[in-house]
Amino acid sequence: MPLFERRRRPPLPADVRSAVPLDGAESVLAWARDDLTDGHVVATTHHLAFVGADGVLSWRRPWHEAETGTWQGESSLLTVTWADRAPAAQWRLHEPSLVQQTLRERLQASVVLSDEFRAPNRRTVRVVIRQDLATGELVEQTIPGKGVDLSDPRVAAEAAERLARLRSEVGL
Repeated sequence: MPLFERRRRPPLPADVRSAVPLDGAESVLAWARDDLTDGHVVATTHHLAFVGADGVLSWRRPWHEAETGTWQGESSLLTVTWADRAPAAQWRLHEPSLVQQTLRERLQASVVLSDEFRAPNRRTVRVVIRQDLATGELVEQTIPGKGVDLSDPRVAAEAAERLARLRSEVGL
């Protein structure tokens, strides 16, 4: 067996590929089958999508809407949390895949600047300027840690001040 032999994966199933719309120069970077649902996680240059076992697109979200991705190797679980606090997406990925690496790279690519501070309850609040990878548009986000009340005047004032500083640094 050659030292650098490439392992060939079967191609993305045609019904899954056709279910994921690609805009302009957008392309599929990685994909994996979810052992929990038999659906497919599809990572493109601009979006993360999930196609159900029935071959129908369940959802498609731009990278700047994903807050974090966590890989638990021992259980083969990949979890994505969303900046808007929508329920996390979770998949069990046993087959070799580049989805985890692509997730990390695309999340990092979408962050332009970020800052964080501690709220009065000692939980973290992140303020972020991110880029929509499809359009180049800059998007502001305030992401509270668990139990942080963004309507608290002290938290809101600190977040606004830090966002203003980030805006100024990127010329907004």
